[in-house]
Amino acid sequence: MSTRPSLAKGLITGLTAGIAATLVMDQFLCVLASAHKAAEKRKKLADGESPWLIANEQAQKQIKEQQSEGSTDKVARKIAETAGRSIPREDLKFAGQAVHYTFGTLMGVCYSAAAEFFPTITTGSGTAFGTLLFLGGDEVAVPAFHLAPPPTETPASSQLEHWAAHIVYGGALELSRNMVRRLL
Repeated sequence: MSTRPSLAKGLITGLTAGIAATLVMDQFLCVLASAHKAAEKRKKLADGESPWLIANEQAQKQIKEQQSEGSTDKVARKIAETAGRSIPREDLKFAGQAVHYTFGTLMGVCYSAAAEFFPTITTGSGTAFGTLLFLGGDEVAVPAFHLAPPPTETPASSQLEHWAAHIVYGGALELSRNMVRRLL
């Protein structure tokens, strides 16, 4: 196995690892959302609310969430508008996911290419990179571009969950990068 740095191998590895890590991060966020819904339902049942009413409230909440624009949805909409197009409302979440996966993959490529020449970037098995990505992206760039409220207006629990998701992303990124790089 060659241990010499290779930009080409870093780019290929990053492409694969970036997609995998973004997928893992998405699944982590889905598990968190499910856990929140289950906890909310248990609390309401314990308080004596009707199961039908709880299900109806959760369905209404899900509809509102689907209709709200997240930061990646806003980016997708702005890209389309810049290209002189519009995205139908029913396709906006899909377009937002495309933006999220594109960004996650691009960050994976940057990370893996840099790791070829500067191995210290893998400190903390990728979790330090995940933390830096959270700080630079969620805490600075996203609010600076008015894609989300500033950190001072975001609940600490939400910030911690997104930080944890980025730590999961960074760890999955390094694990995937390391596995794929060994195969090359």
